[in-house]
Amino acid sequence: MVTCSRVIDTPATGIARRTLLAGSAGGVGVLGSALLGCGLPGQQSSDPLRSAGPVSAKVLSFNNPLFQHPMDDLLGALAQVDPHLKADVIVFPGQIGAFREKAVTMYAGGDIPDAQWIHPSITSLMASRKFLRPLEDLARRDAQTRLGDFYSGVLDYFRWNGATYGLPWYCPGFAYTYNRSLFERLGVTLPDQHEQQKTWTWETFVSTLRSLTRGTAGSPDRTIGMHAESTNLDWICAWIWRAGGEVFSKDLSKSVLNAPPAVEAIQNIADLYLKHQVINYAPHQPDFPEGFLSGRIGLRQSNKEATAPDRNDLARASFALGLAPASKGKAGRITRLGTLAFGVAREAKNGDAGWRWVRFMGGPQASAILMDGRATLPVRPAFAKLPAFERSMSPWENKDVWLESLTLARSLQQPASYDEIAEMWSAT
Repeated sequence: MVTCSRVIDTPATGIARRTLLAGSAGGVGVLGSALLGCGLPGQQSSDPLRSAGPVSAKVLSFNNPLFQHPMDDLLGALAQVDPHLKADVIVFPGQIGAFREKAVTMYAGGDIPDAQWIHPSITSLMASRKFLRPLEDLARRDAQTRLGDFYSGVLDYFRWNGATYGLPWYCPGFAYTYNRSLFERLGVTLPDQHEQQKTWTWETFVSTLRSLTRGTAGSPDRTIGMHAESTNLDWICAWIWRAGGEVFSKDLSKSVLNAPPAVEAIQNIADLYLKHQVINYAPHQPDFPEGFLSGRIGLRQSNKEATAPDRNDLARASFALGLAPASKGKAGRITRLGTLAFGVAREAKNGDAGWRWVRFMGGPQASAILMDGRATLPVRPAFAKLPAFERSMSPWENKDVWLESLTLARSLQQPASYDEIAEMWSAT
């Protein structure tokens, strides 16, 4: 029997707590059968990391609906995979900055969790302060969870100084959703046609956006090339990489954003905004109050989360859609991902309980549940064989484009002072 207390907000601490007690659960047999049918083993009772009796794992988490919404389903699967594990999940509300501060305060005060939610932007912080435990030893002892089974570009977001500090459970990929109806009406070659012809390059990308940009300010039939995407350093880095530039030196001792390849890339991006005026940023937004849903914007950067009916708006589009990869630059096609993980606290008080939670969230049962929510892609290549992955695809989506974005992913390896550098970049 699975018991789960309601989330209770405690204003005095700003923390919500949910206690999850895993026992036997009904309704999980179908999931287990599907996993076995794909040749993906569940964790077996002979697992050397499993304790003989019940054990509790204190899990520090972020207020993320991708994790909280399917919690009941995740809990049911946990009951099947590790019936003696009790998870006490502490949920912080607010933004990532507040989570970072509260997490550091907790550790400094000796309030140590067993497992912790990890965003790529805090990997270097938590690892450099030795709050988290490197996972290589735990993974070597656990035949069910080999680090080499994950997409290396996804796992790299949680590596620092040669060690791995988190197992990914969520990865939305990177691609461009485009307005097929608008392309066809304006007679502009579709991005995936360019891709098939091996002509989907930076130059073609720019010319495509310019061809899609028509009309004058205030005109009701005005169209524009692309919706603005984040220019934060940990997003725009992929544009710089594709152009052959770098953000930091290999030893992370200095920034190389002033080197010619990076300068050229940044100038090219600025030209899209200021010279060609093909990006829907602040000066143009009054003409497109519904953004991409206006039907008059050609492309928008998307991830799999954008296709989830309860998370975003693509399901409400009144025009035909298509999916295309990022264009290739001088260094080829390189993607940046927004992935998430759980890691194990170095001073965890309950032995391997934190690892057991971490490996469950990075395992096939949790992945199948999350993919059924249509907000994530497989974090391991083998998970692309799960029926849930096929079910998660809309008719206009191209699963090969999504999966390629995982194989070509690169993480921004960050110095311990990355937060300060990123703030300087944003201010500039």
